[in-house]
This record gives sequence, structure tokens and C-alpha cells, in this order.
Amino acid sequence: MKKLFVALLLLVSLASLASAAIPSRPASLTFVNDFANLLSASEEQELTAVLSSIERATTAEVVIVTVPTLGELKVFDYTQRLFSEWGIGKRDKNNGLLLLVSTREREFRFHTGYGLEGVLPDGRLGSLYRAHIVPEFGQGRFFDGLRGVLLANAGIVRLLEREYNVTIDSGALGAARPSAGIARYLEGGLNLFVVIILILILSTRGGRGLLWFLLGHSIGNMNRRGRGGGFGGGFGGGFGGGRSGGGGAGGRW
Repeated sequence: MKKLFVALLLLVSLASLASAAIPSRPASLTFVNDFANLLSASEEQELTAVLSSIERATTAEVVIVTVPTLGELKVFDYTQRLFSEWGIGKRDKNNGLLLLVSTREREFRFHTGYGLEGVLPDGRLGSLYRAHIVPEFGQGRFFDGLRGVLLANAGIVRLLEREYNVTIDSGALGAARPSAGIARYLEGGLNLFVVIILILILSTRGGRGLLWFLLGHSIGNMNRRGRGGGFGGGFGGGFGGGRSGGGGAGGRW
């Protein structure tokens, strides 16, 4: 009986260690890795579409990983190991961002690569999780929390757009962000709205030459932005081999 008890205890221990192990690195660049089953299939697809758009426009690899438990590891140690073993971000740019969520401990953490520490500083990530992850996760709305940190007025998508001077397609996650008004289009040049106003203002003969010049400038600018500002890295058969020095922010819900 004693031997049976010891054997069962050993099996339980091994099962616990297995469940807390760092997940194996996916063979391809997989942006949403929901090992804790917090998201529906459609939610996972919507998040993946936006994170894929981020990678296409900027080459930055933003990856979401949910796990059932951290096991014996602290959340910082777990995310650092996962980030390093997966190599999130491009090797020559270290532009990866990992968002880890652990359900048993009710903990989460953003972990940034060296190249994104200035773009996504710890303080900004802290403001985002306090405004979106903590309240939404606390109500069991995991998708809404993740959507919020991506699409908020000063969210991850918006900050990356400003840094790389590109437009990131976030349409898969629903309505436009509150900040996506006229100012969004004015950042990279004139847009169609401004062109219409100019047509009304510059309707005189003397202003037509300037009007056509501005039209050409606007169309060229929008075409360049639509192509992602010249960036494009592709998946390269998996994660790019980026590194992190441990920057980021995290907490509990």
C-alpha cells in the first residue's frame, strides 16, 4: 500500500511539472497560442489577423500565450524563458512583444524585446493593463481585455503605427478606435477629406496648379502607407530569434 501511495504521489508530481513546462516552440510564427482555452475559435482568428497585420507592416512580432499554470516559476521567470526559447522578434531588431496569461495564478505579463522597449515603455504597458486587462479579465472577458490593449487610443497598435509611420489593418477586431479620426490620416500626409476641402478652396484658376500638385502628393502618400511603409519581413519559417532584457509590466486580475 505504501509503494502504491508513493507511486501515485510521483505521478501527480510529474503531471504537475508537465503542465507547468514551457510550451514547445511552434514550427511556424503563431501569434495566438491559447493553451488555457480562454478564447473561441473566432476570437482567436480575429486577434491573429491583427497581429499578423502588425508583423507585415512593421516586422514586429506581437505574440499572445495563455497557459493553465506557471507551476513553480514566477511570472517574470516564466515569460523570460518562454521569450528566449521561442525567440520572439526578428533577430536583427529584437522587436518582439510577448503577452503571457496564466489562469491558475490569475497573473499576466507583457515582456518586450530590446528593440521595443522605447516604443512600448513599462509605464505605458502598465497603464494599458490597468485600464483594460484588469477590469475585463476580472469579469471573465479575456477577449475584450486583449482587444482593448491592442486598439485603445494609446494602445499597442496605435503606438506601433506612430513609431513606424504605417497603417496597421485592425478591422478584424471591429469598429474603429476612438483616436482613428481625421488626425490618423493627417500623420502621413493629406487624405481624401482634406483634398475635398482643397478643391472647394482652390477652385480659382490660379490655384488649380497647386491643387493638382497636392492631389498627386496625397495619392502617392496613401499608396506608400497602404504598402506598410516599405517594411515586410515575412514569417521566415517561424519566430525570428529575438531577445529580451526583461523589460515590460505585469500584474494580477
